[in-house]
Amino acid sequence: MLGHAQIAGMATAVPPITATVDEVWDALGRARGRRMPKLQGAEGARTRYFAEPLTSLMERRTQSQQTDAYLEHARGLARRVCCTALERSGIAPGDIGLVIGVSCTGVVLPSLDAELIPLIGLRPDVARLPITELGCGGGVASLARGLDYLRAYPQRSVLLFAVEIPSLTFQPDDHSVDNLVAAMVFADGAGAVVLRGGDGPRGWTLEHAGTVLVPEGARHLGYELRDGGLRVILSRELPDVVAKHLRGAVETFLEEAGVGLSELDGVAAHPGGPRIVDAIERALDLHADALATSRSVFAGNGNASSAGIFFVLEEMQRCGAQGRVLAIALGPGLSIELALMRLTA
Repeated sequence: MLGHAQIAGMATAVPPITATVDEVWDALGRARGRRMPKLQGAEGARTRYFAEPLTSLMERRTQSQQTDAYLEHARGLARRVCCTALERSGIAPGDIGLVIGVSCTGVVLPSLDAELIPLIGLRPDVARLPITELGCGGGVASLARGLDYLRAYPQRSVLLFAVEIPSLTFQPDDHSVDNLVAAMVFADGAGAVVLRGGDGPRGWTLEHAGTVLVPEGARHLGYELRDGGLRVILSRELPDVVAKHLRGAVETFLEEAGVGLSELDGVAAHPGGPRIVDAIERALDLHADALATSRSVFAGNGNASSAGIFFVLEEMQRCGAQGRVLAIALGPGLSIELALMRLTA
């Protein structure tokens, strides 16, 4: 039987500046030079975390300015979550055999993991795996790559981190619905975990991981690097694509693991926004509060892209959830990233 991996330490972090969705909406109106219609319901009170004040985020940036700002903020967040996850794991930095760095909201070479290695005391011969193009799915995909590595090298450990600053990708001159929705949905944050081989007595155990590509969904989600920076693609048809394809992908994945959908004790869905979470709920015929943690994380933190899943896993553990949990995240491709996990109190 293939081996498992234990999350020995986990951490999340957000930048210090907060704003409500109502405040973001008003700032968007000022950036567009017109008064925006008032938001309905309680959604406007939701919290978002940003690396810079809204007045700064709504200004035009050159690609160079965007990269400089990304490096400034992403470096600090990545280092903080990695150091905290390592400290909580009790694993020495010198015992890390692979470091996986995930980020899709900034493009830099060398990648952030290369800068972190000497700063946090990892060995210079540590293996590196930077991941950029999997977008919001990158967090779950990085868990899968960590599991693969530990099955080959069970005596070693893995440090993986995801850091995203999507607020810096806002394009003030892009008046598309995609850009508007992205500004309301996304927020900045980072997460990190330390994995080691085997099963642990408490906490999260990673049992099985997989991915399913839905090519017809490729045009509905992603970024395009254009003049002025990254241009977001966030189609209103995406929830329908998810609802159509997710169940078949999940059932095939679980069958490979020898588990039925009805045997799951919980689902950790990437906090991609209400319509995405609703689509996951419909596709899997989940009961009304099955995705309450994902909805709560979205309300309190927004969608931190690849880092979002770690906020959900951390919150589920804090709330005392137990049993078999299916982690789900969606990335460009359309890529459905899946991980079967077990949480023991």
